[in-house]
Amino acid sequence: MSAGLALSLCALLSQVPSPAPLPSTGDGVGEVPAASGAQAFGFAQSLLAEGDHYRAIGEYKRSLFLDPHGTDADTARMAIGLAYLRGGQAEAAALHYRQAADQVSEAVRPEAQLQEAYARYVGSQPVLAYETFSRWLNRWEQRAPPASSHRARYLLAWTELELGRDTEAAANFARAEFPQQPQLLQAVQGFGSLPQKSPLLAGVLSIIPGAGHVYIEQPLIGLTALLWNGLFAYALYEAISQRQIGIAITLGLFESLWYSGAIFGAVNGAMKFNRDARRNALDDLRARFDDRPESWPPAPPRPAE
Repeated sequence: MSAGLALSLCALLSQVPSPAPLPSTGDGVGEVPAASGAQAFGFAQSLLAEGDHYRAIGEYKRSLFLDPHGTDADTARMAIGLAYLRGGQAEAAALHYRQAADQVSEAVRPEAQLQEAYARYVGSQPVLAYETFSRWLNRWEQRAPPASSHRARYLLAWTELELGRDTEAAANFARAEFPQQPQLLQAVQGFGSLPQKSPLLAGVLSIIPGAGHVYIEQPLIGLTALLWNGLFAYALYEAISQRQIGIAITLGLFESLWYSGAIFGAVNGAMKFNRDARRNALDDLRARFDDRPESWPPAPPRPAE
């Protein structure tokens, strides 16, 4: 490169303006202020209200990072769990509330532990939910606000219904104070009059092939069992009468399978009948009453369809 060309390039570069300095995050005049924990918390609240649960969790965590001991810290920690729940992540919510119980103030700790039990219930973990609600009531019922205690009793009762403990559920519904208590108690007490089928009787009736299925309201299956068993029994009789021992043994094995299968099917069908009757009644109850209240009292009952 010649000396003249180099001098020309240097002259051109000297005319290029220097880049402007980046904005400062200090508090001086004309400087851009840094984001605060309160701003992040406010943004998270708006995201949660809009149903943008996952972004809300991130903003709540940002607010806690920026201001871990601020006035909104406890609310942010509790709201993270609520955002997990509303986003369909009940297990993550339960784990978060368990950790939050050690991080929030003493006044908020009972609510964090109650929400852990609630997350277990929402996440279809009735055994864990039952244990956690029971533990909460033993520890906090006399010290927590009445609304929290009534909500814990109410949710424990729903958990007991899920576990088939109808008597205990009715007792806990009776101890929780809420506007629709009489209607809900009446509905729960009606569980005792649900149609039931005796598995023992279904098995005994199946001595006559198909009779057990007719008893559990499965007439077509009963008729099929009767025809198949009758067919094999007749074939077995013919084989024996014609001294076809090998065929008779084979048919006898198949007939024993069909016969015992019909008995087992009737017994199992009776148990399924009882289980389905109760499950349908519980589903109808949930369709009418608020079984997952986020706050207290629960929503008013919906009219039966």
